Amino acid sequence: MKKIMALLLAVAALFAAGAASYAAEDVVGYVDDMQVLQQYSKFEQARKQLNDLGNKKSNAAKAAFDKETDEKKKNEIVQTLQLEMREEEAKIMTPILKEVNETIAKVAKQKGVTIVVNKALVYYGGTDLTQDVINALKTK
Repeated sequence: MKKIMALLLAVAALFAAGAASYAAEDVVGYVDDMQVLQQYSKFEQARKQLNDLGNKKSNAAKAAFDKETDEKKKNEIVQTLQLEMREEEAKIMTPILKEVNETIAKVAKQKGVTIVVNKALVYYGGTDLTQDVINALKTK
């Protein structure tokens, strides 16, 4: 029984040493995603497009809402508007967010960073990749 226990402890120690050496190789970086998006022209264009679309849909929904007397149907008009806007936002923003994420991965790889987190999660340390990501997006 003691031999099995000693063997298990030795195996556990090997795994722990291997995990520690693997973790020591990781380089953590962070990105301020809001700063990246605010400085990305495609994001600003998409936001403007969504605002314009939202205004048009809101005006149409308001006209239908004002004509309707049934509260249940009024609620349906509002819910339909909200659903349509969420779908439009997803359709417009998904490719932009995908491009930003791919750019973050590319910059991280170029800088030798293996883990990237949001800046809001960082208390201390790490490599700030924010400006590098902004610059990479501007050159696209």
